[in-house]
Amino acid sequence: MMKRHGLGRVAFPALLEWIAHRKGQGLMNQPKVIYEFDRFRLDREAHLLHCGGEIIALEPKAVEVLLFLVEKRGELVARQELMTAVWPDTFVEDNNLSSNISILRKQLGKTGDGGDYIQTVPKRGYRFVAAVKEVESPDLISGSALAEDNATAVEQLLEEVSVPEVEKRAVRPGFGTPATAGVLVLVLVLVWVAWRGRASSVGAEPHIGAIAVLPLENLSGDPGQEYFADGMTEALTADLAQIGTLKVIARASVMQYKGARQPLVQIAQRLNVEGIVSGSVVRSGQRVRITAALIRAATGQQLWAKTYERNLGDILDLQNEVARAIAGEVQAKVTRQEQIRLARSRSVNADAYDAYLKGRYYYNRFTVDGFAKSIEHFEQAIKLAPDYASAYAGLADALASLEQIGAAQPEDVHRRALEAATKALEMDNTLPEAHAAMALVRTNDWERSTAEREARAAIELNPGLSLAHLYYSNMLRHLGRRQESIAEARRALELDPLSPLTNEELADAQLSARQYDAAIEQYQKTLELYPDYSAPRDSLGWAYVYKRMYDQGVEEIRKSIALYGEDPSLSPELAFIYATTGRNEEAQRILDRLLITSKTARIAAHHFALIYVGMGRKKEAFGWLEKAYDEHSPMMAWLEVDQRFDSLRQEPKFQDLVRRVGLP
Repeated sequence: MMKRHGLGRVAFPALLEWIAHRKGQGLMNQPKVIYEFDRFRLDREAHLLHCGGEIIALEPKAVEVLLFLVEKRGELVARQELMTAVWPDTFVEDNNLSSNISILRKQLGKTGDGGDYIQTVPKRGYRFVAAVKEVESPDLISGSALAEDNATAVEQLLEEVSVPEVEKRAVRPGFGTPATAGVLVLVLVLVWVAWRGRASSVGAEPHIGAIAVLPLENLSGDPGQEYFADGMTEALTADLAQIGTLKVIARASVMQYKGARQPLVQIAQRLNVEGIVSGSVVRSGQRVRITAALIRAATGQQLWAKTYERNLGDILDLQNEVARAIAGEVQAKVTRQEQIRLARSRSVNADAYDAYLKGRYYYNRFTVDGFAKSIEHFEQAIKLAPDYASAYAGLADALASLEQIGAAQPEDVHRRALEAATKALEMDNTLPEAHAAMALVRTNDWERSTAEREARAAIELNPGLSLAHLYYSNMLRHLGRRQESIAEARRALELDPLSPLTNEELADAQLSARQYDAAIEQYQKTLELYPDYSAPRDSLGWAYVYKRMYDQGVEEIRKSIALYGEDPSLSPELAFIYATTGRNEEAQRILDRLLITSKTARIAAHHFALIYVGMGRKKEAFGWLEKAYDEHSPMMAWLEVDQRFDSLRQEPKFQDLVRRVGLP
């Protein structure tokens, strides 16, 4: 029978076969089965357990155990029956089942009457005791936007355009045979179907342009593996952050939610993101398994989930694969260079990688002790893998950080830091962390142009590397480029909104720009997050002092001194304030004590310079500033913007010092 449009059904066998197959397999609009009990929802098809809108990270076998017990709820399930169902045709040790039951009990918690959801019947088996409600929820086709109505529309369209299987007709030049035309229509139909599904999907849900990788849960059962789970979280975050069009919240902020059971909506609002990556990691010997899921935070809808397993030596490739999958799901625009970096194959010595993760774990504490311990592990990683660029970058970071905060003398650490950063870049010039480390090293040795170039290179390679933005903001403050410094500090804070460092850095940038009210407000916000953090409290005190609110300033500085565990009678900061406010005897008393103490213990020269500046004794102040220059004191980097040196700013000797330090 002739159809009116003149193209044949014979041109579409593949499409028709595909539709028939999807229907035959029950994949057209197949309903999901959801088991609900108390506050939990267990998705049978997706193998996911939800609680209050949040996905609970579980190993696949643990989910299978739970599903089997839930489906036989109220019945006694023998241990052997359960093991045969979950591990068919596989010999496993009995403690594998016990371990999974233990994990499930930990994640489920207690029932309303204080009992366990999974009841143990000694020497017999287990019973799931909670009341379960079974509900159905319509699903999509393999995660695509094509539903059954689209498929029906395709069939109707095909009916309209079909012709007899054999048709002799002239073919227009340039259009090919009828079969060719059929292929063209097939392509157009498929494009139309895909567009229709995508259009309805896009119109229904907002675009995901910002995500946070929540701390991967350590399901190994060994608390000593927490560093490994944290390291995997940081690595996945770093890989995703390389995608310039995707905002990825940095490690320090997401780690605030480690072990937390807050609703995803609240976490997303706090971090200002639309998507959440949640999951778990299990390490057994040299094998690593990562389970990850991407969730739309506003609705709790799971967009993607997958489990990956690799040898530890291939972990870098695993991380890249997960990052590429997530980027594809959120439809992030990835440049050619970013694609190359995410697709490159990288292997690493397993033991060296383990040592590196321990190094990062301690480094991220941002304490003197943490930096020292991280150096030990980075050096161990280098010993195990002399060509491991990331370990050299970590070592350079730790050594340079000790120098910058004045916890180590430049002669003890600077050369080692420079050598480590140089080796890291020689081994991998595309490693953002290596450029960031070199920027920090060069900031410490006053090589301003090199430091700025390296900071910008780190940001170009990884726009989401918050520490690079923080380093760059700090550097711009030294140079007096105040508004640029504030802009970089704001970018670092956007990427790491709950970090004490990024919150303090914005306030510091505002303080250097002499925006005292804004700085005070930001310091107070920082202290609301971290009330026992001494550094922003000290800087808050100085903001009050610069506003001539001396009593408030002294109070905050004294609180900071107490948090540091120091002796206020040896405080050069208090001596400076006392001297500038006419309390000369108190200032002199502190100075005398410091001079006596310096005969038996090292006290940095810049402390004495500061006191003499406050006293107005310029000759002594310049004498101590020269000593501070010889000591390569960290304070010298701040000469151009430190308000406390305003009284010396027009002096030729001071201008000469500024020039020698490499400041404008």
